[in-house]
Amino acid sequence: MDRILTVEQMTFCEHEAEKYGVSLAQLMDNAAAQLAEVIASNSSASSKIVLLIGKGNNGGDGLVAANLLAEQGLKPAVVLCCGEPDTDLSSAAYARLDKSVEVLKAENALDFIKGADVLVDCIFGTGFHGSLRENILPVFRACKNCDGMKIACDLPSGVNARNGQADKLSFKADVTVTFHRGKLGLYLQPAVDFCGEILVKDIGIDERCENTLYPVITPFDVTKARAALPFRPADGHKGTFGKVVSVAGSESYIGAAGLSAMAAMRTGVGLFELCTAKSVVNSLSAGMYECTYSAMKTDKDGFMVAENAEAILKKCEKASCLLIGCGLGHTAQTEKLVAELIENAEIPIVLDADGINSLCPNIDVLLKKKSTVILTPHPAELARLCGVTVGEVMSDRLGSAYRLSEKYGVTVLAKSADTFAVGGGKVYLCTEGTTALAKGGSGDMLAGIVSSYVAQGCNALDAAALGSFTLGSTALLAGYKRSERGIIARDVIDALPRFLYDLENAD
Repeated sequence: MDRILTVEQMTFCEHEAEKYGVSLAQLMDNAAAQLAEVIASNSSASSKIVLLIGKGNNGGDGLVAANLLAEQGLKPAVVLCCGEPDTDLSSAAYARLDKSVEVLKAENALDFIKGADVLVDCIFGTGFHGSLRENILPVFRACKNCDGMKIACDLPSGVNARNGQADKLSFKADVTVTFHRGKLGLYLQPAVDFCGEILVKDIGIDERCENTLYPVITPFDVTKARAALPFRPADGHKGTFGKVVSVAGSESYIGAAGLSAMAAMRTGVGLFELCTAKSVVNSLSAGMYECTYSAMKTDKDGFMVAENAEAILKKCEKASCLLIGCGLGHTAQTEKLVAELIENAEIPIVLDADGINSLCPNIDVLLKKKSTVILTPHPAELARLCGVTVGEVMSDRLGSAYRLSEKYGVTVLAKSADTFAVGGGKVYLCTEGTTALAKGGSGDMLAGIVSSYVAQGCNALDAAALGSFTLGSTALLAGYKRSERGIIARDVIDALPRFLYDLENAD
């Protein structure tokens, strides 16, 4: 799969298809044919096939599919879950329903649903949002108690195709048959857990319908990861593979600086210099020999002050990436320090954690940047950057990241269970990951990895996506045959060389 569509993009494609000779009615017929084929391949002549029909065009797909199954000698039944169909296309499909197809009302069919051999969900389509209403919950409870094969048409009912949110009683499919392209929400948590195997089926929409669609959303997979890996010439030396200058750590947050440094070095950067509080230098240098250290001036609480900017910028003259924020702390002085570094640094910047928090009060300084900036916010940080609530961000995380990227000309790595890398009108969706990363230090590792890839020559968007892919995949590797509960950040760092070896040598 090389592209994913938002709901709005899919709707545009459906209407645009008419320009190329494919009507909405024909699209429904084509979708129904693909759905019927999957149902038939999972049925026998004796199978009890039950299609759950909603009032909209998703229900229309199911009604047309029922006719096609009847023509093949199968014996489908349909259950009207929300009353009779009420769109033009679904009403027409209902009027054409073969007389051999049994029609039941939901309230009379709960035991019928439970006993299905093949249960097909055609209730709600991409317009669904919020929670399932009380009056239809008995149907979904009956679905939950059905032991038969479960197939969803386009998406499981109860799933929000825009953002991946899902009602806890959403239809839990073994197979989801979706059309033309995968819909964004199907690949996001928690919705992905309700989809089962996702089959993307052609329904005759011309690819030219997508020519004007932005952003372009692409899954970031192992093939793209291999292609994005920085080249390592055989005669390369430490200078060849770049240098990261990191502004990180404080007396209160020592570990973050160390984890980001180790993750960066484990992913191939040639040199790493840590600019930090003297207390952090004293703590880390005894056990972390591979990087260099520069003690910075701090306030009485051990947080760096703005007057360090000049010295840090001097160090950036011989570096290829500036990492800011891991364990930095957030004070009025860090706000001034971050603003000055963003405005004056002439090398790419990766801004994480307290670097982001220190940026928020002066976010318009991004308009004065001299080089590339990559932001790595989790949902709460993204909300602060956008000046909205976390709830608003979670309802449209991609939209929030995209608007931020466009407004300030930055690359945004919007972290969560699934991660968006957004920049230059393009979006990579990164879905690798595990609850092993639901622990302190994961964000620090990610920031270090991204900065390492930038320093080695990756462009900002590739570095962000590759960083997310690397961390998620490595955490999965570290957790192989081990409990995700017991994995800590150092376990992931230790597994990085193994992951990179496997990636470099993947077929």
